Amino acid sequence: MSSLIDVVTDISAVDFKKNYLEVRKPLLVKGGCSQWSATKNWSPHFFGSHFGSTKIPLKTFTPNGILKQQKSLKEYCDEIQEFESSTVGSRPPYCHDIPIFSMEPRLIKDIENFPVDFLPSAYKRWWAYCQFFLGPAGSVTPLHFDCLLTNNLFFQISGTKRFTLMPPESADHCGQYNWRWFKLDPENPALDSFPNYLQNRTMTVDVEGGDILFMPSGMLHHVRSMSTCISFNIDFHDLKSALNGVLALNKGIPKKNAYYNALVLCRLATKLPECIFLKFYKSYLNYVS
Repeated sequence: MSSLIDVVTDISAVDFKKNYLEVRKPLLVKGGCSQWSATKNWSPHFFGSHFGSTKIPLKTFTPNGILKQQKSLKEYCDEIQEFESSTVGSRPPYCHDIPIFSMEPRLIKDIENFPVDFLPSAYKRWWAYCQFFLGPAGSVTPLHFDCLLTNNLFFQISGTKRFTLMPPESADHCGQYNWRWFKLDPENPALDSFPNYLQNRTMTVDVEGGDILFMPSGMLHHVRSMSTCISFNIDFHDLKSALNGVLALNKGIPKKNAYYNALVLCRLATKLPECIFLKFYKSYLNYVS
């Protein structure tokens, strides 16, 4: 790691927006959600016991694409716990990007003092836009950027995830394919294949249980679970990122993604009522790309 990410233990919404969101700079808020009931109580056992019948989609990332399957939370959490206690057997797939608070609204009460002031006012009902992650040690999401070019506020509930971060300009040097994925493995970069890789602009940060990570629009990130992990995030636009997400049609963004960005831009610019907006945007929350 040759570049360091800013780390704070507390920050006001005004300072966050001025010094990080507006200038597109990543930030780690150490212990920013450590007092939540979720951080203290959520575990594979908790989800398997209390929400066991809930059906969830699972993903396995392969060189040939994303393989999908479905299981109940109890089946999946039992599989994770068995994997944790054994030295043999294949790693379970990854519960990745599911709208957990819409599926199980009872979980919302476990999030106290969510930093909603960090977000544009359109995200006042923050839980409607969150995506959930649960997976065993060794789960990896390959290098990518978020598919709508949103900003990303990431909440690590338990376990540790290692993020490798790169600025958006790295996209031209990392073997981009299928819009938001990259062939470069930043944990073992093949410099012969990627001679212009901006290695000196790469940041590595371990995000531990109770931490909040902010990644600005377009930031490339590779994620490895160092232990069994539970987390969730909210992908959000401000006017600038939403407009750039629409204009990215000139850079190869899929039309469906640009459509979602246009919806958000309309919502932010015209105060389109949320009940109307979500009728068209809700499908994004189950969108695999």
